[in-house]
Amino acid sequence: MKNMSFSITSLTVKAGTTVTWTNNDNTTHTVTADNDSFNSGDIKAGYSFTKTFNAQGTFPYHCTYHSTMKATVIVN
Repeated sequence: MKNMSFSITSLTVKAGTTVTWTNNDNTTHTVTADNDSFNSGDIKAGYSFTKTFNAQGTFPYHCTYHSTMKATVIVN
């Protein structure tokens, strides 16, 4: 996360892959699934959130504080 956006807006991975988001901004962000299946809670500047995607599917997510920050993880 940088400049009030997710650096990668669409990421395709294999099941079992662990994804890490690092907040390189000067403000707090979240990584929150649109369907609420995962939520990082607050990620302060300089901190990270890690999630392992075990199930196949499409997982759109957003930042709860900044509505323009949206992205998707696709798990094959």
